[in-house]
Amino acid sequence: MDGGEPAFVRTSPAVSLVSKRVLASPVISAAAEPSTGSAGAGGVANVAGGAANGALSRTPEVSIAQPMATSPPWIGDEMRYRRIMTPPVCVEPERMLTPDVTQTFIHNENLDPRLVPNFDMDFDSLDDAYEFYRRYAELSGFNIKRNRKRDRKDSEGQEFCCTLQGKHKTKVAVVDRQRDKTSKRGGCKAMVLARTTSIGGRACYSQIVLEHNHKLVPTPSMTKRMRSHKQQDAVVELVDTMHAGHVAHVNVMRVLRRFAGGSENLHVTEWDIQNRRAAQVREDRVDDIPKLQAFFRECKLNNLQFFYEFQVDEKNVVKNVFWSHASQQGDYADYSSVVTFDTTYKTNQYSMPLAMFVGFNNQLQNVVFGQALLRDEKADTFEWLFKQFRTCMGGRDPIVILTNQDSSIEKAIGEVFAITYHRYCRWHVTNKYRLELNQLNTQHPDLSDTLTSVINHPLSPAEFVGAWEAMLDKYTAHGSRVLAKLFDERKMWIASYFKEIFCGTMTSTQRSESVNNVVKRGYCDNSTPIHEFAKSFLECLEHTKENETRETYNSQGPSVPYTQYRYDKQLARVYSRAVYHEFKERFLSSTAFFVWPHPNKANYFLVSLTRPPTEFPWLQHEFWVKAIVSRNMPEESVFECECMRMEHTGMFCPHLVCVLTNLQVEHVPSKYIPKRYTREARVDTAFDRHDRMFSRPSGETKASQMLELLPDWCALQRSSVMSSEAVSKCKELLKEALDVIKEIPHDVGPSATTAAAQNPVPEEQSVSASAPPVSNTKGGHRGSAARDGGDAVPAPHFSRPQTA
Repeated sequence: MDGGEPAFVRTSPAVSLVSKRVLASPVISAAAEPSTGSAGAGGVANVAGGAANGALSRTPEVSIAQPMATSPPWIGDEMRYRRIMTPPVCVEPERMLTPDVTQTFIHNENLDPRLVPNFDMDFDSLDDAYEFYRRYAELSGFNIKRNRKRDRKDSEGQEFCCTLQGKHKTKVAVVDRQRDKTSKRGGCKAMVLARTTSIGGRACYSQIVLEHNHKLVPTPSMTKRMRSHKQQDAVVELVDTMHAGHVAHVNVMRVLRRFAGGSENLHVTEWDIQNRRAAQVREDRVDDIPKLQAFFRECKLNNLQFFYEFQVDEKNVVKNVFWSHASQQGDYADYSSVVTFDTTYKTNQYSMPLAMFVGFNNQLQNVVFGQALLRDEKADTFEWLFKQFRTCMGGRDPIVILTNQDSSIEKAIGEVFAITYHRYCRWHVTNKYRLELNQLNTQHPDLSDTLTSVINHPLSPAEFVGAWEAMLDKYTAHGSRVLAKLFDERKMWIASYFKEIFCGTMTSTQRSESVNNVVKRGYCDNSTPIHEFAKSFLECLEHTKENETRETYNSQGPSVPYTQYRYDKQLARVYSRAVYHEFKERFLSSTAFFVWPHPNKANYFLVSLTRPPTEFPWLQHEFWVKAIVSRNMPEESVFECECMRMEHTGMFCPHLVCVLTNLQVEHVPSKYIPKRYTREARVDTAFDRHDRMFSRPSGETKASQMLELLPDWCALQRSSVMSSEAVSKCKELLKEALDVIKEIPHDVGPSATTAAAQNPVPEEQSVSASAPPVSNTKGGHRGSAARDGGDAVPAPHFSRPQTA
């Protein structure tokens, strides 16, 4: 440049595009010193000449513009400036050219020649020839298929070719195409023709074309997506087992990846696993009723005590089904005194309500005695169900049955269980009017606590009526129709009216609700077929049996006594661990009472609470306890309390415990210890309680035999996978061993022929194979007159109480 005129440094197009702020002001060249004079014609000419030579063109006005007052902070950072201004890597020019249609591709040159098809090879059959070519295609990186047959009079021929052979002829116009995916077929000519020889029947290749017109992708992540190279047999049994166990898809894939040593070594894709699960679901939904019958027949073969019964409609389609396993009937023989009955929903694809008979064992755990799937909740349906349950249990009725407030259930119980006490579930009664009670509680914030104390604490019906009237007076709630209806139904759900009836630890159907949650949380949902539900329910029973067995095993040793009192040591030895833990809670509560002997009556004691009085007078009881202790004949001792919790629950109340401690009782009579609360609660039954037979006559179980074989199988697997020859030899030997083992008769589990000969199975009821219709029953809709044609229950109505 002439003189000291400011010049513009030529920059690359990338600089101009990335940062326009640089071009907003002139950049002074570091080689030229700024001139003190004004820019003349020479300066303008230089600018114009620079534009002609490829430099940046500027007008004279721009060239004399003042530089930026503050330059961007990154201009002085040379490394960052280069990083930002580096242009992106572009595609090579040859990639932009139209591919050469004459170009061919072949397998990797490093591939073992023994794995490449040639004319000198021969095979035992056409299938072996296909398998060899498939293996070659997998190593080379292309997909194959069986093409047309080329049979002759004296030989058979089969063509195996690349799946990209031929060209797809579309019948859909471009504008009408709904998917962007097009056919991959591009006219590839790679193929082999295998033909059997006339002598010996062996197969060989008569035509071989190894050249492809497309690139090959010999990577495991690509070949496992090709249909001919998907090897699902190795993991299909494991996948099916996990699917049957309701294992989530993401966890299934994690197990398979660890099993194969990474995704690259896994010969199936996630889509394959999802498609298999979808196909399994579709298969499970076909022939649902015949599959259910087959499962019940299997259960009957395992144990003839298994009971099931169908009820059909006028079209011979299954309407209701009830079943009970041998272990459940054994539990009923032990703990049949108290039963709760309830229905739940969303357990199967037909929306059939699940009805269950639930009790509790000596470990205070839930046990299920029987279950049924019902089409509706009418009175005649419940009557049929209760009759089947009674027949199954040998005509033995429970002492008490607790249900929700349902007129259909109440009517059916009256018809079937003539000597059974029927009471309502306390939670369902109050929950039925929860909206109206919430409105009352909004007006009177203390009403909820008062109502709870009135329901739970009064001892006698007279005390309950007095407490109820006091509550109505306090809150001026005499006009509430909700409270009036609760009071009218008091004899069916208030404990003061049936304290003399043994109910154990069950005052509501809460145990049924607990079992419902367990079933729906881990074993079924609203898309489960009936036969799968029956299988899953058996697994649920086995899970609860496992918990019961664990608690029984842990209770083998005697419990540590809470105190050194003689009667306490006796109860620690007799009670089960869970029941004794409950007794210790009662003992701790007993320390809050004083004991006063009656001044005039012998053997009577007044037990008073030590805490200060509250606003609820019915909470401040002075309990009278009768205690006659016979030192010489301990079994003749008598203990009674006016709270009657001993009669109602079968366990000592805190008031009795307080008196036992005060009198230094050494022995508790056996009449006050229900057998169902002891370690020896089970009774001997005439049938086997096991639902499945997995042991041989020698006592060895199926599980122990599997564990015995597992180390040898793992060692065989670890040694075989180290070489291809070892894998082939292992598969050959295992196939021979499996053929031999299949001929050996089983001695574990039931045999259909031997079981039928020893214990003939009753003839099965004939039902239609058609699936039942979807039930219209709605969860939580109780007491509807539309179900049984009875009188409708009046809708709850809230009336604002009148203030004085």
